[in-house]
Amino acid sequence: MGKEEKKEKISFLAIEQMIENTIRLLKVVWIEKKKMMIVLFSIFIVISATPFLKSGSNGLLINELVNVTKSGEPSSSLFWLIALVISSNLLPSFLYTIEGYINKVFWFFLEEKFEFMIIEKKGQIDVATHESPNRNDLFSKINEGGTWRLRNFIDRQFYIIQGLIEVIIASIIIMSFNWWVFLIVLIGSIPDFVIEMQYGKEVWSIQDSKAETKRRYWDIRGHFSRVSSIVELKLFQNANHFLKIIKELFQNFRQEEKKNEQKMLRKEIFAMLLAQSVMTFAIVWFIFEVVNGKIQIGTFTFVIASIGTLRNAFSGLFRNMGRQYQDSLFVTDVFKFLDIKPEIEKPKMGIILDKNKTPEIIFENVTFSYPNTKKKVLKNFSVKIPAGSKMAIVGVNGAGKTTFVKLLCRFYDPDEGRILIGGYNLKDIDLESWYYQLGAIFQDYSNYHFLVKESIAIGRVGKESDIEKVKEAAKSSEADIFIEEWEKNYEQMLGKEFSDGVQPSIGQWQKLALARTFYRDPRILILDEPTSSIDAEAEAKIFEKLEFLPKDRTVILISHRFSTVRHADKIIVIKSNTVTESGSHEELLFLNGTYAKLFKLQAKGYK
Repeated sequence: MGKEEKKEKISFLAIEQMIENTIRLLKVVWIEKKKMMIVLFSIFIVISATPFLKSGSNGLLINELVNVTKSGEPSSSLFWLIALVISSNLLPSFLYTIEGYINKVFWFFLEEKFEFMIIEKKGQIDVATHESPNRNDLFSKINEGGTWRLRNFIDRQFYIIQGLIEVIIASIIIMSFNWWVFLIVLIGSIPDFVIEMQYGKEVWSIQDSKAETKRRYWDIRGHFSRVSSIVELKLFQNANHFLKIIKELFQNFRQEEKKNEQKMLRKEIFAMLLAQSVMTFAIVWFIFEVVNGKIQIGTFTFVIASIGTLRNAFSGLFRNMGRQYQDSLFVTDVFKFLDIKPEIEKPKMGIILDKNKTPEIIFENVTFSYPNTKKKVLKNFSVKIPAGSKMAIVGVNGAGKTTFVKLLCRFYDPDEGRILIGGYNLKDIDLESWYYQLGAIFQDYSNYHFLVKESIAIGRVGKESDIEKVKEAAKSSEADIFIEEWEKNYEQMLGKEFSDGVQPSIGQWQKLALARTFYRDPRILILDEPTSSIDAEAEAKIFEKLEFLPKDRTVILISHRFSTVRHADKIIVIKSNTVTESGSHEELLFLNGTYAKLFKLQAKGYK
């Protein structure tokens, strides 16, 4: 297949896709806004006919006035024509006012509908998909321009219909006078369509090919938006260095766009000159028709106005179709996003776990590597966590500790082996019932800019928040000490950027995240470096409180601090992607292996 043939095929497929996108989007809107769509379509149809009503009534009035000047007496139709001219001039203003209001209300609906469709989908997509590098370019394009292009795409449908009706009416009028004049006007307008289509394709291609560049631009630019990053930029004297990188990335992207705009300008000038030449020819032709007495002056003004309307209608129709083609390429990306299937296949009739019973956890010869990588993060990994036990996991960075948690939460599925929860394969369990049992705080936890009591209570939504339970959770995480010092205590707003808000320190944020996890009161508590930003005294108190959890609660602790893991019922050591040691603190010290070595090194640091 030749290069040109391939381009034509791609363009044809894109037009076909544009039609499919149109039908799909109209179906989405039609379900909820039938009456509004009918009213809008009706108004656009009437609006498309008003230019001809106006020019036609003006033409008839001119002819009548010419006849009156010849005869010297006004006819009875003169007053009706005057009324028609006045009405045809008032009607468009009235219709445009009504159309503007309905269109604005419709725009609000579209904004809400599509915004929430995308947000809802983001919440539905599983973690494995969010972490997939192959999906990040698509997500980036959706984040930057998905919803407004969807709204434009739907909104423009009405203008395309209006343009189409104007073209049909004007075509009938002009062909009734001279068919080949219509043909010349049509040929002179085609370049507009071709140019818009090419332009739209180029814009999308630039966005698509430079998606990673833009992602990197926004990532580095983000360092100038966060106070913690700005502090480091200043202290390390890196502000100018980062600014240089941002400029290079920005210019790299914009350079392609500037070239495309220059190319577009040259083509638009050519199309404009061609269209004006056609219009000039048509005007001159019909002037001679008047001079030769073949048509009246009023009819001439009507025909010339109709040619102008046809030319503008063609131009507007082709321009809108070209832009629709451009937006359709982005809309296709939105639908690709909305159609993403989860990486983790949920069972149709999953096993519902007993909410009142803590299940046993077994990893049985689990081997796992992340998608599109060859490295085995876990290999023949086996561990048994009895219900109600307190287990700690240690190992060097990159050993696979966090990956173990991700597999336990079923963010990913093992390549080999299986994970048993209460005797059932995790793949067969209803995930919502499994997540109901879990409470986790990860190294990269979230900070919520709510009132303190709300920030803690979202640990278990669906139930009416209990302020006493909130305070108890805050006490368990040692957060109550600084909360009580704030002016509004548990009614205090978090986040300096909000009215009367306070900005917690990193350690305070971590204690609030811990409080949220304690408030959840899960049967299985997962703590991945939960006290990395907390002082030693508070840390000791927090882990002391873990000892007083109900006996049937399971605690899984991942930490580099051996002072926090030594009291666990069982400690496992991950090395070379598998479990190499297992036992209590005393047993592992006696074994004198990796754990003993790491413990002694850390203990030595405290001396």
